[in-house]
Amino acid sequence: MVDDQLKRIHDASMTILEEVGIRLFHPDILALVDRHGARVVGDRAYFNGDEVMAWVSRAPRQFTVFARNPAHDAVIGGDAVQYAAGYGCPQIVTPDGAFRNARFSDYCRFLKLVQQHPRFRINGGILVQPEDLPSAHSHAAMIYAALCHSDKALLGIPGTAAEVEQIMDLVSIVFGGGEALCARPRILTLVNTLSPMQIDANALETMTVCVRHGQPVIISPGPMAGATGPITPAGNIALGNAEALAAIAICQMLRQGTPVVYGLQATVTDMRTGSASIGSPGFALQTVYATRLAKAYGLPCRSGGSSTDAPAIGAQSAYESMLAMMATRQNGANLVLHAAGILNSYAAMSYEQFIMDLEIIDMVDHYLKGVVIDDDTLALDTIRAVGAGGEYLTQRHTMAHCRTTPWAGTIGVAQHQPGTRANDRFQDNIAREMNRMLDAYRKPALPPDCQQRLDRSLERLGIDPSRLGGDGHP
Repeated sequence: MVDDQLKRIHDASMTILEEVGIRLFHPDILALVDRHGARVVGDRAYFNGDEVMAWVSRAPRQFTVFARNPAHDAVIGGDAVQYAAGYGCPQIVTPDGAFRNARFSDYCRFLKLVQQHPRFRINGGILVQPEDLPSAHSHAAMIYAALCHSDKALLGIPGTAAEVEQIMDLVSIVFGGGEALCARPRILTLVNTLSPMQIDANALETMTVCVRHGQPVIISPGPMAGATGPITPAGNIALGNAEALAAIAICQMLRQGTPVVYGLQATVTDMRTGSASIGSPGFALQTVYATRLAKAYGLPCRSGGSSTDAPAIGAQSAYESMLAMMATRQNGANLVLHAAGILNSYAAMSYEQFIMDLEIIDMVDHYLKGVVIDDDTLALDTIRAVGAGGEYLTQRHTMAHCRTTPWAGTIGVAQHQPGTRANDRFQDNIAREMNRMLDAYRKPALPPDCQQRLDRSLERLGIDPSRLGGDGHP
């Protein structure tokens, strides 16, 4: 590592793994790491730093998640950037700022919005956690809906070994069977560690099943500085980094060459309330260092997002979301989860914030393209023709570039209109854009035999596809 600060964080992480160790709540994984040289005492494993990094180095620098529609194949790593929408929220914030529990109809509606927007190549996961799905059925029902409503690359759902196997069974139906599924990455699954320095049984079982089926995992520690990690950002990052490297090493022990995403998502604790703070500069700063560590290790990186602590859409949700997205994108994150819709510190999704975050993504992407400098853009011939004191509005050069060079927003309000309120117009623009996207949505067709096999698989799990509600059934 050429960066002295990164090296100090890395060295601290190695010390943590060697001296503190990590608790692994699964006997099979404890036996696995023991066979591969870790020192195991009870349920805690202690790793030699050099050996951990040797395992980490076996992970590929870049891979592709292949979608049902090849136009949506998602490259993860290198200079590529992929966006995925909000994840894991149990509630919806309504336009008037009220909270309600998310329903399966919300899940399906977000699937359609993500399918419709060209910035997204990845769909699915836990866009929201529907209250009207029994917990025993939610994993399978959500993945079923994602397969029916979208042909983009898939985000999976962690759980017990049985639940993740159910997901793999459903996905294999669409992609030609179990052997075909194992041959290519088709579904990315997010796995969280349990800070400080623990990985629970569900996470380890999720990793094991995904790796067995040849599917990539996102290893995403989320230590909260001052609560589940040291209050100082450097210490919090070092602790989360240790967790990430241990989990990535375990994935490689399970199957060398398994695609993984380094996904350290270190947060801040609001010391006034004890809650996570994801809209703060401290969160954005830790995003920067997590991304740089991943790049130093040669790993694809998940980081940041459009993150805010605001409980409702407004100025706070906008400026916090912009800060988080700028920090994420400027430092080269490859996978941006929570890219749209998040409110209330990951606790809620908002349709209105979703549309606003799409605008933020578009603005940031435009900004990061920089300025094209060539003979055409320098426009010397046009400058000579106009001379001193002329105008450029009617020039051919202006006509040639006026629709592509300036950025033009979709929902913003630029000028005062007498007799109207700007905020009302802004909200109307958001609603109009969302309705336009939903009206334009067309369900990508599945082959009839494939649809029938998906339906039968759900029925074997005790789920009647026709009774899912929320337009879950195609």
